[in-house]
Amino acid sequence: MEKFNEIVNKFLDLVFLTVYWLISCLPVFTIGAATTALYYTVHKVIRRDRGYASGEYWRAFKENFKTSTACWLIHLALGLLFADEGYICYQMWADGQSVGWLWILFLLLEVLNVTMALITLPYIARFDDRAGRVLKNAFLIMLANLPRALLHTLLLAVFVIAVIFFAPMILLAPSAYMLLAGYGLEKIFRKYMSPEDLEKEKEQDRTSDLR
Repeated sequence: MEKFNEIVNKFLDLVFLTVYWLISCLPVFTIGAATTALYYTVHKVIRRDRGYASGEYWRAFKENFKTSTACWLIHLALGLLFADEGYICYQMWADGQSVGWLWILFLLLEVLNVTMALITLPYIARFDDRAGRVLKNAFLIMLANLPRALLHTLLLAVFVIAVIFFAPMILLAPSAYMLLAGYGLEKIFRKYMSPEDLEKEKEQDRTSDLR
């Protein structure tokens, strides 16, 4: 019965975190801070049983707001640019103009931009860096782990399609995505963490297990 209650509580936490995320995303420019806070809270509260979902989410939202917003706006600007140029080239291709094939290039750039964003925002939740270094490191991490990074983009696409065909999934999809993607992302991030940080996390987990 205790295990069942724990599962139900975690499920409800995922739903509430999704609601917080949706509310936080309403101004659009805050999507970056909201996504970073979502990853941080899912990792800390859902996966590691440390803290409370509501408090951890809003604390992470405020603490990472500046860096997350700066990085998000850059990704957003690039995404809009690639989408616009890709659409123009596709129309040229549809009209029979040979240069129109460039829509494929812009599509690939868009996929890479999304893939990098899915690393950038969780990276901010796990490492303390300036926006410039965050983007640089996220880009290098993406290149070094490209197959796994692309799987995260594919996973996101699956959740988006699920929401399109079953709208109520929107109440769970963002948090569920972060929970599943976190297993792969943490394997990547841990390769770049110092021994001191890894030991600190182990100690925090041991402390949590004793509660």
